[in-house]
Amino acid sequence: MALLLLTGWGAPAAAAPPDGPRASGIRSERVVPTSATTRSTGGSGVAALAASWSTGQVAPGDIQGWVWNNANPLTVAYQVGFSPTGASAALPCQFEVTRRWYSQQPGGERRFHFQIRNGGAVTCAATVLLSAQPSTYDWTVAPLAPGASGNYRWVEQVSPTVSYLLGLSPTGASGSAACQLEITRTWYLQEAGAVRKFAFVLRNVGSVTCGAQVRLAQLSVPTTWYVGTLAPAASSTWTWNNANPLTATHLLGLSPWGAQLTDPCQMEITRSWYVQRINPDGTAQRQLALTVTNVGAIGCTATVFLTPLTT
Repeated sequence: MALLLLTGWGAPAAAAPPDGPRASGIRSERVVPTSATTRSTGGSGVAALAASWSTGQVAPGDIQGWVWNNANPLTVAYQVGFSPTGASAALPCQFEVTRRWYSQQPGGERRFHFQIRNGGAVTCAATVLLSAQPSTYDWTVAPLAPGASGNYRWVEQVSPTVSYLLGLSPTGASGSAACQLEITRTWYLQEAGAVRKFAFVLRNVGSVTCGAQVRLAQLSVPTTWYVGTLAPAASSTWTWNNANPLTATHLLGLSPWGAQLTDPCQMEITRSWYVQRINPDGTAQRQLALTVTNVGAIGCTATVFLTPLTT
């Protein structure tokens, strides 16, 4: 059984090194190899592992870019997880996603792009786990100019006991330039009257004005825990032990609480990463670590939602 461990307030998880420069060590984007293990994306409402493959050895701080071609059907959203390997008794192996964006190519093909980073202090590898989830809600966002960002809110249609996975189907590629939209932030807020909203920011990282169909998947939550009250800008870092099976990806969500009449309670998972750690008895353990940050103007609290995405 997995255990929840509070590892500190406003600090990284134990043994997690501070972040290095995010732009250093970037390699050119790689196409997911044809030798990747692929599986069915499952039926409606069923999360599935779309593919898995190895990163190869990655140096500390190094960043790899990957692209999943022909990201079909157009109505699924993607979540990336890791099963790190190569930890030593003294140093864990750590991997995280640093960027993710969707593109529509000039010929109409949709692609899912993401960058990953070795966030630890040892050269090691990971199995990349790409999960696909059919959307529950779909709508259109207006075109954004190159370099422009848009801030959006989804007003919850059900009680605040679900998490959301955001995907995009960009539209508007030209004959020579792709439409590229990046998901730069997602967070949850609770307004007065207990209304919960899912917020996100999109940025046009391409060279052509274009828009997208939003693909928002809604998932039930089997595991929750309370983070306690956080002051504005304060953080709390947690570790989910024994993150099994090793083929599972995980979706994280939040249910903020404590809004005032004029100020919402706003909470964001500002970082999440997977860890392989060697236990004192020599066995290996996979962990999922996450940092929750109060990104609002008032002190308030939240419940963390954890949903494994497995086949």
